[in-house]
Amino acid sequence: MHNTERTDAELAVAAAGGEERAFTELMRRYKEPLYRYVHRSMRGNEDAYDVLQEAFTAAWRSIDRYDPSRKFSTWIYHIALNKVRDHGRKRAVRSFFFQAAPLESPDRPDIADHSQNVQADYEHRDELSRVSKMVDALPDKLRQAFTLQVLQDMPQSEVAEILGVSIKAVETRVYRARKILQEQVEKLD
Repeated sequence: MHNTERTDAELAVAAAGGEERAFTELMRRYKEPLYRYVHRSMRGNEDAYDVLQEAFTAAWRSIDRYDPSRKFSTWIYHIALNKVRDHGRKRAVRSFFFQAAPLESPDRPDIADHSQNVQADYEHRDELSRVSKMVDALPDKLRQAFTLQVLQDMPQSEVAEILGVSIKAVETRVYRARKILQEQVEKLD
């Protein structure tokens, strides 16, 4: 059976047995959604790739402690959340921010490409930027729940397990986040 046909739990058990390719497949499956979560949780901080790497390194080191009766995604997101929190504590202590060139594409489109609707592209980017800033401005607890459930499309039960809170707490946090965002959008109109 190829790694792509195996479940996350099967891959994790194989990785715990020393099969590095199994863990590589798990990283392939989770690197994009986990990066989006880490990046959003860190409010767009450029250190998100480093924190993601730390999360995968921690997962590899503790893969033998993974319980295959639980969802692997919950386990890896919980590790990532802990690494985000660790980074926040380190940053507060150091009060030093590592500056790096942004990973995003340039803000201006290729002017020579006449097929692009430059005005619409700028308006769309501007709108996305405003919404992203609104989400980033949410209090940590609300932002984390909103990011996992709404932006990462995770079920409330999994979000609750990752954050270590009740399902009702997740529901409340997401509701409050949506209410705050809706109020901010209405102010813009």
